[in-house]
Amino acid sequence: MSPRQALARLFEGVRADTADYGVLRDLLEQQFAAALAHRSEEITALVERILEVTATLRARSKERTQLAALILGGKRNSVTMRDISARLPANARKTFDTAWQRLESLVRECKRLNARNAHLLMTQRDIMQRVLGTESDTYAPA
Repeated sequence: MSPRQALARLFEGVRADTADYGVLRDLLEQQFAAALAHRSEEITALVERILEVTATLRARSKERTQLAALILGGKRNSVTMRDISARLPANARKTFDTAWQRLESLVRECKRLNARNAHLLMTQRDIMQRVLGTESDTYAPA
């Protein structure tokens, strides 16, 4: 694959990741609503879908690293998208930078939503453990 082809593929991956992070954001919002309503079957289905989307995102991220190294002539250590951007003509650089910033924003938002959901689910789990623990003491033989 030529560096030009690698760059085109990298652009495609950024666009695809942007779309998939939008899907992930929606799934995380649905997960939060399901957790608030204690709909465990829905939470389980959402977790499966979230895992599918994140596996795709991980694979594309790995590919992006390989493509970036190819674009930069085999450089593998600490390749950044700024390095890629710096190699682009001004008009392409602006398009790439805008797309990359949008993707980074979605990644940050999804991380925030995931942390929020994890906190809610862990809090609910802790409450249930305390309730169940209290009940077992309440009904224990004297």
